[in-house]
Amino acid sequence: MWNKKRRHIRSTGSVYLYVLGASLLVTVIGLAALSAVRIQMRSVQRAQDYAEAKACAFSAVELGLLYIEADSDWRTTWANGTWLSSQSLGSGTLALQGIDPQDGDLADSEYEPLVLTGIGSRGIACHQTQVTLVPVIQPLEALNTCLHASGKVKVYGGKSLTVVGAPVSTNGVLDNEDTIDGDAHAASVDDTGTITGTLTVPAPNKDMPDADVISDYIARATVVPYTGAIDKKVLTATSNPWGSADPNGLYFIDTGGNDLQVKNTRIHATLIVRTGGAILYVEDAVLMQSYRSDYPALIVDGETYLRHKSASADLSESACGTNFNPVGAPYDGTSDSDTSDTYSNEIQGLVHVNGNLALGETARVVGTIICAGTVRVQEHNTIVHDPSLYSAPPEGYTYIERMKLSPGSWKQVVD
Repeated sequence: MWNKKRRHIRSTGSVYLYVLGASLLVTVIGLAALSAVRIQMRSVQRAQDYAEAKACAFSAVELGLLYIEADSDWRTTWANGTWLSSQSLGSGTLALQGIDPQDGDLADSEYEPLVLTGIGSRGIACHQTQVTLVPVIQPLEALNTCLHASGKVKVYGGKSLTVVGAPVSTNGVLDNEDTIDGDAHAASVDDTGTITGTLTVPAPNKDMPDADVISDYIARATVVPYTGAIDKKVLTATSNPWGSADPNGLYFIDTGGNDLQVKNTRIHATLIVRTGGAILYVEDAVLMQSYRSDYPALIVDGETYLRHKSASADLSESACGTNFNPVGAPYDGTSDSDTSDTYSNEIQGLVHVNGNLALGETARVVGTIICAGTVRVQEHNTIVHDPSLYSAPPEGYTYIERMKLSPGSWKQVVD
């Protein structure tokens, strides 16, 4: 009896241990399952938070693009740095930064890029999306003409203007009392005269250069003293008769309100003249070429009279008693010590006149003339268009059409 009872107690205890062990196992499994569910829920929540944070970041950038599209003055409207901070969107928040990566100043130049960074947050999730915008630079349409004026263009009776390869153009009135050999564009016409090409009236206005383009060039130029006349001289990026040569071939003369004559001279540089109410005369024989293809040949802040005698005289070393390609100032890579060479009598490149312009004698320009005032054609003049001025415009003679996304610049930013 005793043994049988002992075996029964032992059997009952084993069952109890088995039940207890099974219960513990079930509990552990249950706790593990509960923990897994909690982890899964947190993972799902964090994924949702991150997805919304990412969506907020993209929305911030899209909002920045909208601001730029809607406001032509966005560079002054928005300061460099934070544009938006902690703006609610759905259950998340967004922030936006606009940075000029070149100099940290959005307002100083429209030609510099912009980096937009959108920052989205929800819970502990944060996402940053960044994109770079660059300006779309276009040449001024005026560079696609032989001559463009903001004021009247007048061809006097018995006189003529020949334009080759592009039209003569004005944002004002065309008054042609005699002959324009070529095409013409004008807002309106007083006198059609004889136009051998196509007359377009009214023609769309063409933008003029920015008001500060001349001062920008002056600020970088080497000053040349005013002497009343530049006669029988050679002025290049490597040779300056009045002082140190400018490596970019930029020279500035302030006449102090006095007339200036440029004649019997070779200039392989950009000449900038401020007349202060007086007149710049380019006369007799000259060869003017810009040293750099991305700079104009002649810039005048004031009234200008081009009356060099292109049809009747070359720039002749023997006639002027001057060597125009001495050592240190080669022409087309060639220098010598004689006075037997001759050169074309013309201005090659862009001529920009911030004032009125008169064309006299048989002055010839190969390039483009842009005039902010009126133009008077007083003799028989020829302008031959240089298409490279439009395809590769000089610095400052462009405009920003819009900002565009730089290809491949969309990216996630990680702190």
